[in-house]
Amino acid sequence: MVKVEKTTYKEYGNCCRITNGKFEILVTIDLGPRVIFYGKCGGENIMYEDHEDLINKGGEFFDENLASKGIWHIYGGHRLWKSPEYIDTYYPDNSAVDVQYVDGGAVFTSEAEVTTGIRKSISITMQEDGEITLVHSFTNVGDKTTTPISMWGLTVLDKGATAYIPLSQEDTGFLANRNIVLWPYTDVKDERLTIANDQVSLQQKNIAQPIKVGMSVKQAVKVKTKGLEFTLGFDYLDGERYPDFECNVESYTNAIMLEIETLSPLYELQAGETKTHVERWSLQEI
Repeated sequence: MVKVEKTTYKEYGNCCRITNGKFEILVTIDLGPRVIFYGKCGGENIMYEDHEDLINKGGEFFDENLASKGIWHIYGGHRLWKSPEYIDTYYPDNSAVDVQYVDGGAVFTSEAEVTTGIRKSISITMQEDGEITLVHSFTNVGDKTTTPISMWGLTVLDKGATAYIPLSQEDTGFLANRNIVLWPYTDVKDERLTIANDQVSLQQKNIAQPIKVGMSVKQAVKVKTKGLEFTLGFDYLDGERYPDFECNVESYTNAIMLEIETLSPLYELQAGETKTHVERWSLQEI
């Protein structure tokens, strides 16, 4: 039986705990929201926790447009963002979250963004077998149609994780069947990156230089970390435009963490319109 209850967790304050008795997640409700913990009950957290506030962003844009909101903090764990990545992507989510409890989980909704007119929401539910469904939502609460934007789910994992991202094996004849997109700071000879015919793997190591790759992916991503295999599945919509040269899965790492990122298609949201992006998570012992 899945249990949903309110609890507290470290400096993150009030959280919602969702568990089937073997695995559990904790979702912040005093800020964010963030899935700040994911792992075995009583076990290690596979998520990164930024206790020292090493990753944040402030500056002129925040001072001029968001003075009452503070600066943006990563906090850690899983979050919902807006792509393409511009300065307004880093909207400070330091306020309390609205929580609506449902069977097997809850819906977490943050305040509407004054700079974009977007209200973000994540519905998180767990099945008795431990599979978790995350439905990410953008609602345009403004009065104008948005520029093309994508829902961007970022799962930030703790040190030592290795991601395995499958590449297409479809026979497309004369047409290309795989894309690998690189960011300006990515060194293609980096020892953490391995490109094979069937997959790309990215390993977190104590190397400060960041590296990021992106791909068009239809199959679930696997991550091995802390004696567990984390499977992250997602919906892929054929025929739609995706950000970053048609990427729906991206992975980033540096000296302290590893990210698995999934993206929805690009949407122009009409006033009052809502779009969703789904992920499915599961854990098993290796």
